[in-house]
Amino acid sequence: MDNTIASNTTVINTFPKIGYFIILMTLGLVGSQLNDVTTIWNYAFLAPLCIMSFILLRVCWQQRVIFGDSKVSFVKMQQNSDFSLPTTLSLHYKDIDSVRLVGDHLFIHSAKGKVNFPLGPKSTLAKKLKQAFEAKGIEFEVNSCIL
Repeated sequence: MDNTIASNTTVINTFPKIGYFIILMTLGLVGSQLNDVTTIWNYAFLAPLCIMSFILLRVCWQQRVIFGDSKVSFVKMQQNSDFSLPTTLSLHYKDIDSVRLVGDHLFIHSAKGKVNFPLGPKSTLAKKLKQAFEAKGIEFEVNSCIL
C-alpha cells in the first residue's frame, strides 16, 4: 500500500482514545511499581506489562479508515466478526451498493460481497464515517433501535 496521502484524502483513526488510555494505565502501573522494585522478579513483571501495552497500543493505532479519491480503505480492521484477524480491505466507491448501520454493526454491500464491522450507532466514529461516506455521495443508512 502506498504510504503517501493526498491532500483530499480523509483519514479516520478508529481508536485514538483507547490508545491514550492504555498509555496512561501503563504509566500509572509502572510508576506505582517502581517504588517497590527490589529484585529481578519485579522487573520481570514490568517488562511483559510494557510489551503487552505496546502491542495493544500498536493494534489500536494501526486501525484506520482512509477515504481516497476513488476508493475507501479499511486498514487493519476486523471483518465479518469480532474475532477475525485484522486485514486491509479497499473498496472502490463505484462498487459500493449501500452502507447501513444496523444494530451495532456497519454493513457495506458491494460488488465484492457483504462486509460488516462492529460499530456503535452513537459513537463518534459512526458520525465521522457518516460524514465521510456522504461527502463521497454514498448514502449512509442508520437502522438501529439502539439510538
